[in-house]
Amino acid sequence: MPILTLKISPATALRVERMASRRRLSKSALVREALEEKLGESAESPTLHDAMKPTIGVADSGVRDLGHNPKYLAGFGRK
Repeated sequence: MPILTLKISPATALRVERMASRRRLSKSALVREALEEKLGESAESPTLHDAMKPTIGVADSGVRDLGHNPKYLAGFGRK
C-alpha cells in the first residue's frame, strides 16, 4: 500500500487520536476511511459544467466577437 505523509495541526491530530480511540481504529484506518468518504462524495457530485449543460449556449448576446475582441475585453477581470 502506498504511503502518504501529511502535516496537520496539533488540534486536528488530537481529534484524530480521540476519534480513533473511541472507534477502536488505528489513526491510519480512520484517516483512510475519512478520505474515501470525502473522495466518494466529490466523485458522485456533478461538476459545475455538468450542472450547467442544459443552459450552455441558450443565450445569444448578438455580438459575434464578444470573447476575443479587445474592445469588449477592456477591464475584464479587474475589480
